[in-house]
Amino acid sequence: MQHSHEISSPEYDRVAVAELGRTPGIESARLFKNAAQRRNLTGAELVLARTAREEIQQRARRISALTEKVAGLPLTADECSVLRPPFGRATHLPSPDRPYVHLAVHTGQGGVSVTPVWAAAAGGNVVLSTVENRIKARATALDPLVALSVPAGVGSQICLEIGGFARQSPDSERELIRTLARMYSKPKVGEQVDGNYTSWDQRERNERLRLEILAYRVRNELGDDPVCRSAPYVQELAPRFRTADAARPSGRGSHDEFWGPDERYGEDEPELRGARDELAILGMTRRGKESTYRSLSPTYGHLACFDHHGLLRCRQIGFDVIDVKGEARISFLVKKRDTGTLRKNPAVAVSVAQYSSGSVWLQAQGLIQFHDDPGMVQDAVHRLESRYNRVHHRSALDLGQGGSRPEDHVLATLSRQKLSSRYRETERSLRSAHALGK
Repeated sequence: MQHSHEISSPEYDRVAVAELGRTPGIESARLFKNAAQRRNLTGAELVLARTAREEIQQRARRISALTEKVAGLPLTADECSVLRPPFGRATHLPSPDRPYVHLAVHTGQGGVSVTPVWAAAAGGNVVLSTVENRIKARATALDPLVALSVPAGVGSQICLEIGGFARQSPDSERELIRTLARMYSKPKVGEQVDGNYTSWDQRERNERLRLEILAYRVRNELGDDPVCRSAPYVQELAPRFRTADAARPSGRGSHDEFWGPDERYGEDEPELRGARDELAILGMTRRGKESTYRSLSPTYGHLACFDHHGLLRCRQIGFDVIDVKGEARISFLVKKRDTGTLRKNPAVAVSVAQYSSGSVWLQAQGLIQFHDDPGMVQDAVHRLESRYNRVHHRSALDLGQGGSRPEDHVLATLSRQKLSSRYRETERSLRSAHALGK
């Protein structure tokens, strides 16, 4: 049984809540796009980009001032302990005992993005680090409402789910990122084997920012039953994506495929063949040349979507990869009662991190599509039970609460998916460098 209740808190500033909770308009979407980091800008484009970045910085400072007037929900000692290295250590043990936080942000016009990040607890809040002009920085400056999924580690059903306001502040001395790097990585940058974070201290030219998440809703599964608490002003927050007259996100006409092992390596070099294997990040592999997939490991995903109130939610899910009309899609179960909300707000994103290979991650963004064929649902249940039977398959299938049954669910897949990963970012950087060289 899930316990849910509002928490009494000191009187809050209703004007501040109204402004923080206001739905971003078309102007925010324009700023988000104009401020994106791009190479080879012309003079006019450069002026637009600088103007947009300055306005985004001003909005970030205003949001920071507004959050000072709003009371949040401090995390409990048990919730903070999920973010700390285990057994009283100063650093996380080798994977899988170093959980990342998965941060979901609203990118405007009903779009969502979710990525794994290093995190810690400070003063009862979650703190993260990012770089000015990254999607996380631009999105939270234009819309401070975010969602977090905080797992206790790979193979654990223990997790937190947080909705909150993101408050930015400069980290010019890079104190927070250095603290997080000490917790999550080896002491010396040169000792890293992890391509994503190896050179963070050398390659970044933009300003480092500290993101502090002031929670307005927390749901934890630390005990026998999930417990949810929320601040009294949650109902006053405007939906991020109106269900009445907002245009549907167009998505993409194409569907990105997952990259497999790099074919230039032979069978006698399995560690090199997996160098670009995005399916392996998902804990999956292709079965020969057929359009079927089998599980390698029970990796969890983290799903970002909009809830019935139109606010961001990010939660841990069990998932599979299946072939739908020749497209390899991430698939998962959704309760029938939630399908109406997801049809109105169909933009979703799934983030997956593979701990055993370091900071290897993948994000799939797209539109949710439902398949209520009983045969497909039953097959999905059997596959998920097999995939997660070594950990806690009822949690992975979302069957462990309130007598939920497989027949209460439909199968969901991610269509029109746009993929991003460490490998794709590396390839884009190489292409840009090659183009500049010419």
